[in-house]
Amino acid sequence: MAPARAPAGAFTLGDVFALPDSLFDAKTGALTLPKFGTNEFVNVVTVSGIFMTVILIVLDLVLVRFFSPARRARMAARRQVRERKAAAASAPKALNAESKASVELTLAKREQISPDTVRLTFDLPSKSHVLGLPTGQHVGISFLDDDGARHERPYTPTSSDYDFGVVELVIKVYAPCEKFPLGGKVSQFLGKLKVGDTATFAGPKGMKTYEGNGVFSVRLLKSQGGGFDRRRCANVGMIAGGSGITPMLQVSRAMLGDGDDVNISLLFANQTEADILCREEIERDVEKYGESKFRAAYTLDKPPKDWKQFGGFITKEMIQKTMPPPGKKTQILICGPPPMLKFAVLPALEELGYTKDMYLTW
Repeated sequence: MAPARAPAGAFTLGDVFALPDSLFDAKTGALTLPKFGTNEFVNVVTVSGIFMTVILIVLDLVLVRFFSPARRARMAARRQVRERKAAAASAPKALNAESKASVELTLAKREQISPDTVRLTFDLPSKSHVLGLPTGQHVGISFLDDDGARHERPYTPTSSDYDFGVVELVIKVYAPCEKFPLGGKVSQFLGKLKVGDTATFAGPKGMKTYEGNGVFSVRLLKSQGGGFDRRRCANVGMIAGGSGITPMLQVSRAMLGDGDDVNISLLFANQTEADILCREEIERDVEKYGESKFRAAYTLDKPPKDWKQFGGFITKEMIQKTMPPPGKKTQILICGPPPMLKFAVLPALEELGYTKDMYLTW
């Protein structure tokens, strides 16, 4: 006999859950469940307990991951960065990307951070202005000498393009020496600036741009067919020498500040320990983001006795120990003195199997 059913138009458990007729009492239509013996009952309870424990552990991990104070702080920081970037996108820009016209900027702050290095902060035309310099590009800073000749050198700001009202640069001043009797004319000019003095900025300049999310865009020359070479990466190595650290910091801060899914390794070469530019900022970023995200190594031509890192010119072994291995998701960024690139870094990269589409030079 078929089980009794509810009146027409009403729903039953069987209707809702598609239960078989065998689970209903033939006379009353009531739902009946199979009877378990003691062992079966214990097994069911045990399995159910394990299942619920696993569910609770997973739920706990999810809650910790997504609602922990550290994660909330990171999410809030990233949200602030996104908001600043969005505001900067519509803000007036000091540099004109179309005309490349120059602009005079006034020195607002000067900080001597070592005997031959100075941090300069220039005011932009207004507090609502941004510089207008895409990450990866640089500016040309120039001055007129007493004979009316203009001297210009490229510099990369250490501030970001969503900092409003100011632009910051770290300048290493190259004084005259036996090898270079005139020294660095523009760096000496900048090193002597006083608050209230002006310098001429032009740009943006450069062929490379970091677009974000691990993507670099390289503008190709007409002889190369024109257009852009876009490279996506997950592992970034940075090899810098001396003042070549500034474009590396510009890119690393954009990656870290935006929360890009990229791991960064830095190898920084200098003459002496005192020559290491922006060391405090580098170590602060390593501590803030962790070595799994950003790690730094140093090599010195003249290391002190208690120096625990690399010594001497950059070698193949140093690169092998500090840089991500060759691969489709790897990009090595290089900036430093021409001899460092020509005689040390580029030959070592080639020997280690890095192809030309795996590195970029500044």
